[in-house]
Order: sequence, then structure tokens, then C-alpha cells
Amino acid sequence: MLDNVKALKKLSGWLYVVVTLLIIGSVIAGLYNSNYFPIKQVKIEGSLAHTDSDSLQKIAAHYVRGNIFKADLNGAQHAFEQLPWIEAAIVRRRLPNTVEISLTEHEPLARWKDGSLVDSKGQLFKARYDEKLPAFEGESGTEKVMAEHYQKFGQQLKPLNLTIDKLVYSPRSAWSVVLDNKITVYLGREYENERLNRFAEVWRSILKPQQASLEYVDMRYKDGFAIRQRPIAERQETISAEKTAKQQP
Repeated sequence: MLDNVKALKKLSGWLYVVVTLLIIGSVIAGLYNSNYFPIKQVKIEGSLAHTDSDSLQKIAAHYVRGNIFKADLNGAQHAFEQLPWIEAAIVRRRLPNTVEISLTEHEPLARWKDGSLVDSKGQLFKARYDEKLPAFEGESGTEKVMAEHYQKFGQQLKPLNLTIDKLVYSPRSAWSVVLDNKITVYLGREYENERLNRFAEVWRSILKPQQASLEYVDMRYKDGFAIRQRPIAERQETISAEKTAKQQP
């Protein structure tokens, strides 16, 4: 008799759970198909310098419409992230009638060898960009470490009023930079930051006065550095170009 009572209680408990789930399911289905929760506002947020508003509006109109519970927010997020300049998209419901779309664009940092762009996080993306950018030359998969080194090297060179035109990371993990004055600085496979600091220390006093004649500076020596001078014809071309640049308003 006791066993029967326990079995009935257990069965009634399961029936209660099933009925509750059915009620919840019917409520959700009712909300999903209801005409009483239309989307009245779509907010697109983010600092967007390269993405045109027409593309954004088309995606929003296709995926974010009708009932707020029925809108395909996952589809919208995926579609936004397929746009060339969009790095990340977050799409949220804000009951009762608003959808918020937060977009983040890639920050272009450099050009990769296949024509792609590298952003500030070291991610590759394909987009049209006409402004001048430095070139990265490295093996596939090294984009992130190159972006990190480029930004670090840039900070070290900033007090010298020098910038990087090209950053090279060889298959043997050796670093070199081509500066905006066309001088190549070889840093090698280790202690690259320390070696660039040594370059900075000798730049103003020793190297800058003769920069027009320098082809490269090799900082891979423990207690010094080596230089190679350009051919005389190239030096004269560099000096003429510098004079012309100074004369221009």
C-alpha cells in the first residue's frame, strides 16, 4: 500500500512538471507568433568610419523585423560580421520593442603580402583602403606577433621622429625594419627591443648626420653596430629629394 502511494506521488510530480513545461511552451509559442510585440526601434551603435549605412540598413531590414521574439538576431549578427570592415557585432533584444546593434570596426594597421590588411589586433581582413600603410612581410600565422612588435617598435622610434615603412619577420624569426628614410635596421632573432633602443641611443649623435648616405644599420653585434653606405648616385638622389621636399610649401 505504501509503495502505491509513493508511486502515485512520484507520478503526480512528473505530471505537474510536464504540465508546467507545456504551459511555458505554449506561452513562448504565443509570444513568438504574437502581433503584439512589434519592433519599433533599431539602434545601431559604434564608431564607424568605413562601413556605409546602406549596407547596415539592408541587413537590419532583412533580419530585424516583425515580432521582437521572432527576429533573427543570430542571422543579423553573422551578416554584419561578413561586412569587410566589421570586426565584431553584438545584437540584443531590449523589451518591449527595441533591438540594439553594437558594431566594432577593424583598425587598419598595415598591409599584408597578399593584399589583405592587418588590424591593430593582428587579424587579417580584406577591405579597400587607399591611405598609406606600412607593409608587413612575414610567414602566415605571424600577423599577431608582428602587429605587437610594430606597435612596440613604433613607440621606441617616436622620439626620433622616425616611422616604419616596412616590417620584416623572416622564416628564421629575425626582425628588421625599413624606416621612412629608407634605412634598414637589422635587429636579429633575439633582444630586438634592446637592440632598437641602442639604435635610438646612437641615432642623433652618430647616424642622423649621415642618414642620406646610409643603406642599412646592423645592430646584431653585442658591443656595437655596422653600417653600409649607399652608392654615391643614390646618395645624391636622396639629398635632392630632401631639398625638394623642404622647398615645397
